[in-house]
Amino acid sequence: MNPQQKTPVMMLYPIEKAKRFSEKYLFVGRFLSKVIFSLKYDLQKAEITIDAERYCLAAVVSALIYGVMFLFVGMAFGVIISRAFNATTIAVMFITGLAAFIGMLIFHLVYPKLAAFQLASLVDQELLFAMRTMLIQLSSGISLFDTMRSISKSNYGQVSTEFSLVIRDVNSGVSETEALEKLAFRTKSEVLKKTAWQLTTTLKSGGSITSALNSQVEELVSKQMNSIREYSAELNLWTLVYLIVAAAMPSLGITFLVIASSIGGSGIGPEAVMLIILLSLSVQCAMIYLVRSKVPKVVK
Repeated sequence: MNPQQKTPVMMLYPIEKAKRFSEKYLFVGRFLSKVIFSLKYDLQKAEITIDAERYCLAAVVSALIYGVMFLFVGMAFGVIISRAFNATTIAVMFITGLAAFIGMLIFHLVYPKLAAFQLASLVDQELLFAMRTMLIQLSSGISLFDTMRSISKSNYGQVSTEFSLVIRDVNSGVSETEALEKLAFRTKSEVLKKTAWQLTTTLKSGGSITSALNSQVEELVSKQMNSIREYSAELNLWTLVYLIVAAAMPSLGITFLVIASSIGGSGIGPEAVMLIILLSLSVQCAMIYLVRSKVPKVVK
């Protein structure tokens, strides 16, 4: 498998250019990489081929670009609110630009961990089918190496990718036990990690690989069924919250503003209505994404 070379999501500074940063600017990246000490491991698990210092510096540059872009967005909002370019507009510009810089910097620094968990979810999505195939082949007398090689050549997505690395290590002279240990350290998938350690322990102790793998398959099936039940129960609550946010709160909010403005003697402008609508749509999109992200990764 070729290492991931594409630029991370929403990063405006390409990773390939970040690899050529001058050493005199890397002190910023070194400081951030020491603050977030787990970043280098997250980059490896997310298959982003760049050292932590250069990635942090690229994150800062990208966040600065976002900050400059949102200065103009803040200027537009400031002019709409105050109907003039004044101190209020400048304050809105500064707050918007600073918030965009901080928000995007945090996102860039957290992204490798999110990407690693995304790869883990892709593994969990196909792992049950791959483990059942391994169990059938091992029960029929096929060796563990040939079974793993078969999985690496099959269409099991990220699982095939992970086992192709195991096969590559074995072909380069590493023992099966050491290759599986590397897999356990490398993957973010807790299920695959546990399976790899179980196979490693069984190989060292000379136990039955078939029995060990069968117990892992049964445990994975039980875990997936429980996750589906929990999601089904949680979805009822999110449905109620979505109805409140999407329908009740915008209507009640506009009604309250109309009543308040009539009592105070001032009118409610179209800008306020548009801001409420935009805020409601933003919250709805965020909730839809949140609910979608909680879907159990058990099938495609």
